[in-house]
Amino acid sequence: MPEFYGTVAAADAYHLARANAAWTGDDTAKQAALLRASVYIDGRYRKLLASGAWQSLFPGVKTEGRGQTREWPRTGAEDYEGHAIEPDQVPVEVENATFEAALRELASPGSLSPDFVAAQTIKREKVGPLETEFAVGNGADAAGSVRPVISTIDEMIAPVLVARYALPAVFVV
Repeated sequence: MPEFYGTVAAADAYHLARANAAWTGDDTAKQAALLRASVYIDGRYRKLLASGAWQSLFPGVKTEGRGQTREWPRTGAEDYEGHAIEPDQVPVEVENATFEAALRELASPGSLSPDFVAAQTIKREKVGPLETEFAVGNGADAAGSVRPVISTIDEMIAPVLVARYALPAVFVV
């Protein structure tokens, strides 16, 4: 199994086609960015359930089970239109989203998953006559607020996500 989604050559072609001049450097730096981006993709699309258990927002299950490092490939997966995704395939949506995330990681390592220390959170700052109050929540909300929301990546990967609901639930028909 690959450590990251896609290949450096595929990422190079992806960014060349989009004239992303920031995708530059040696293969070692690009591989590291792709690895950090893959970790981000896997973690970003998990949901913490009320029970305290984490659940993937990707359909199906890991093809090689618990021993598989990445979330993909998956067995029993379908896209949002019901088309089967082969159990040995990583969807192009996942690879392209990884390439987008890797571009950000190459430019600023660690930017997709910054550390958060609640005790260091500044709620209000005053410098001379100017005062700024920041919109930072408490606890888990505050930790989630430091992770960037990248609409491009969310929209690219949406076709291979599934909605997960905490049960019990009431549905009105």
